[in-house]
Amino acid sequence: MNGQTCDNLAPPMPVSATATILMIDDDAPLRMLVERYLSMFGYRPLVAADGEEGVRIAAEHPEIDLIILDVVMPGISARELAERLTGLLPQAQILFCSGHPRSALERLGIDLKGAQFMQKPCRPLVLKEHLREMLAARSEGRWP
Repeated sequence: MNGQTCDNLAPPMPVSATATILMIDDDAPLRMLVERYLSMFGYRPLVAADGEEGVRIAAEHPEIDLIILDVVMPGISARELAERLTGLLPQAQILFCSGHPRSALERLGIDLKGAQFMQKPCRPLVLKEHLREMLAARSEGRWP
């Protein structure tokens, strides 16, 4: 959010959390870094390199609570992938992420209206708080 990359910050201290989070992103170093952070936050991370792998993992893990989904990846569009994943995991929330600002994505015709969005790179503690807020909203009934 402020231009700092996730890898130049000290890792956050572990906290108690119980959610299973699937991250789908074609950037291998970023996947590995976020997987490490999710584990440190106390979440159970699952990772996929593309949409098809993400769908396969989602079908095998009905306990997934939240999906972090890269908006710009080769192959299937983020919205189409989100619809497929929602069909498999109707309880799962989706957090769209991109290195492009939301406004640039909209100019490219990528509709994210009404969707949760976070720009990459982000600070680990910003990611942690965003995930916490999304999961709390669901547990409190503030999320459909």
